[in-house]
Amino acid sequence: MLEQRLRRAEERVRGYLAPYGGDLPSVRIAVEPGLGEGTLATHRHPGTVVVRDESVPESVIAHELVHIAQGTLEQFRGFRLLYTLLAEGLAEWMTKTLYPEHEVKYGAGYRLVGCLAATDEGSVGGLLRVNDLPLTSEDVEAILASPRLPDYSRDLLNSMADQIRKSVATAVEAGVTDPTFVPLGEELRAWKFLLDGRYEGVWNEVGEALAEWFGSEHPA
Repeated sequence: MLEQRLRRAEERVRGYLAPYGGDLPSVRIAVEPGLGEGTLATHRHPGTVVVRDESVPESVIAHELVHIAQGTLEQFRGFRLLYTLLAEGLAEWMTKTLYPEHEVKYGAGYRLVGCLAATDEGSVGGLLRVNDLPLTSEDVEAILASPRLPDYSRDLLNSMADQIRKSVATAVEAGVTDPTFVPLGEELRAWKFLLDGRYEGVWNEVGEALAEWFGSEHPA
């Protein structure tokens, strides 16, 4: 039964998250046959897994539970964001660990998170809390100046740079931590996480995953 698969997946995911300080809110599951084409499942704030039909595999439910645990923000489908790559990669990596038979949909994200976790196990906890990373004006300037930034990300952030700077300054002054308060705040936090220096030794592998995701040349 669908409810039983949800509870089994919930138990597994909770157990996996615990060492990293992660947890799940109370969760429920709903069936919605009208989900978009090619979408088996999705999640809705604060704790609902939505599936196309009752035959959805348990591993797919687990994938959505990881998103719920992270508090993954919804993204406009046209944006190929690093935030999306990391969020999907984390969900895929955890799910594949718990369910070896799981069919990975986001290969670049899966490989990227696996590389980050192998380099620094604390990466998993960091990815679970990427929405909570503090963001300062200095962070914004460092990210925009980084040669590691793919052209797509640079163009996207530069197009809103002045608004981003003003919003970050206002957020810092007012003590606002909601990542959505700053335009593309979630994307800036994702780049702050990836560019903090821990992954310099594996940047070749990281760059390959980024190039695949962004459809660009290997970042420097």
